[in-house]
Amino acid sequence: MRTAYFDCFSGAAGDMIVGALIDAGLDVDRFRKSLDALGLTGYRLSIEKTNKQGFAATRFDVQLDDDNPTHRHLPDIIKIIEGAPLSKRVRESALKTFQRLAEAEAHVHGTTPEKIHFHEVGAVDAILDIVATAMAIEMLGVEQ
Repeated sequence: MRTAYFDCFSGAAGDMIVGALIDAGLDVDRFRKSLDALGLTGYRLSIEKTNKQGFAATRFDVQLDDDNPTHRHLPDIIKIIEGAPLSKRVRESALKTFQRLAEAEAHVHGTTPEKIHFHEVGAVDAILDIVATAMAIEMLGVEQ
């Protein structure tokens, strides 16, 4: 059984997780093609080797065009994910992640998940981080 373990003692950003999964052996060309299938526009993807405080790593960076929307509601994000040609596992994982984020935001703001207006999390870069993580985990054959 293939297991992925993240020791996030001080948190982890989506781009950091994707970079670590690339370093774990992800086929970058296949990965890029899978992300393109989402049909999102208005961004450029950068995947490059870097060195941070003496540690070699891969930087996964989504650069947005200036006219890219940065705000979406949960139903908008669900529509994007459900309309994309994703495997059942990737779709369910991404939707579950956004649902949990919406529930947390709703709790903090005293409203419902459907009424949450995602700011940074609704932007293309956050959608890509979350879907890319789910895709990478599946492509690497991670079972737990």
